[in-house]
Amino acid sequence: MATAWEWTPESKLCFVTTGATAPFTALIESVLSPSSLEALLESGFTHLLVQHGSAKDVFTKASSIARAHVQGQIVIDGIDFNPDGLQAQLRLVQQAKGLVISHAGSGSILEALRYQVPLIVVPNTSLLDNHQEELAVAMERSGYLLRGHVEDLSLAIRKSEEFRTRMSQFPPVTSGQHRETKSFAAIMDETVGFMD
Repeated sequence: MATAWEWTPESKLCFVTTGATAPFTALIESVLSPSSLEALLESGFTHLLVQHGSAKDVFTKASSIARAHVQGQIVIDGIDFNPDGLQAQLRLVQQAKGLVISHAGSGSILEALRYQVPLIVVPNTSLLDNHQEELAVAMERSGYLLRGHVEDLSLAIRKSEEFRTRMSQFPPVTSGQHRETKSFAAIMDETVGFMD
């Protein structure tokens, strides 16, 4: 991460990933909106890192307005898509007891869940013939994540701290009283119609 951030033990990071294949510009604009920024400030966030991918122009414009809104209360930075993955950013979120906001791609969801950090998933409803909404609903029902909406992310951001204390373990424990927690594979199979 090429930033000049001053990182302290009190730092709290929100990392936003928009996916590799198609830029999710609405998510970039939503997380940089005044209502999302206010929710982040209320929740004690000090840093916001947005993986903008090929939508750098959208990020640059929206982040300029956002920086003026927060007046230095949150450090806002962006990064391009990294073909090596998001491990460095997810480790930072984990260390900072932060939050991940992600598009609803299964790869990004799986990668974030492995770090046991609060995760808000935002389906891109403009994509044709996708199962993002169904996947997000099923994963939320199993307690793995919170579902957010580009129209207003602030509600999900405000819920994320409380969610940290009750989110389901991933991968799920599949014995005893925890047997009702569905695995990611079972949720995917259900979502795309592969039932026994």
